[in-house]
Amino acid sequence: MPVTAIDIYKKLPQTNCGRCGSPSCFVFATRVALRQEVIERCVSLEGDELKELKMLVGEIKPLTTGSGANAYAQAAEEIKNRIKDIDFKVSADGLAAEYLNEDDKEYLRLNLFNHKYKVSKTGDIVRDDGLQPSAWAKIFLIIYINARGKGSLKNEWISFGDLPNTFAKQKSFKDNSENVLIKNFAGKKEELKDACSLLAGIDAAAEFKCDLAHRFSALPKIPLLLLFWDENKEEDFPARVKILMDRTVLNFIDIESLVFLAERFAKELCEAKGIMVNTV
Repeated sequence: MPVTAIDIYKKLPQTNCGRCGSPSCFVFATRVALRQEVIERCVSLEGDELKELKMLVGEIKPLTTGSGANAYAQAAEEIKNRIKDIDFKVSADGLAAEYLNEDDKEYLRLNLFNHKYKVSKTGDIVRDDGLQPSAWAKIFLIIYINARGKGSLKNEWISFGDLPNTFAKQKSFKDNSENVLIKNFAGKKEELKDACSLLAGIDAAAEFKCDLAHRFSALPKIPLLLLFWDENKEEDFPARVKILMDRTVLNFIDIESLVFLAERFAKELCEAKGIMVNTV
């Protein structure tokens, strides 16, 4: 299977430092995959990590897509064929998706935050409201289906740092999701509450000791819980944010994709209130 931008992204530091000249690690990974950039431009890579990525990049074959392709659109196109051999009927229950057979064509219908999507075995995706799915939505739907997760949720909320083998990714997770929300919503609790509603969040404030709590169905078996403590300038108390997930989350998505999902989650909340975040 050809190496894709997603494969490269998973092995990058995911700090979005920008020192390579790209606005985010994902854009850099896509440019490397398109042979528009060299992996050595990532100044955070060294030693065995750099050697491993150079070997991986060496497997990439030139793509026919135009050089101006959007990073997400390119990645979505690269991975769409990864689900063509999956038995949709067998996998539907484990994914909590609806299996459809229409005119001898198989589909899975499932939600991603506040919208439902229908996914074909060829990786073609339509949104139930008829609007064009975003490229990032396509990526997460394909990743989720390809994981072929099984099992039930534990209904036990944990932080990203409580998951195994996440130490190297904890700073990236916090900087690109929780800290983004702090930066843009500190002192703006009502705006964040509105954004949560627009993203189909369910108010859970009665269950937690914080200023705002909302549950989200990021994907059918990947719930997220957002906890927010607003700043109190009189008591010199800074705003705090925690994004929690079910203990079983790694049954349904890998660690690197979870970091990426949290980043997109924060960006979607910001954009719901017209706040543009400088990540892709």
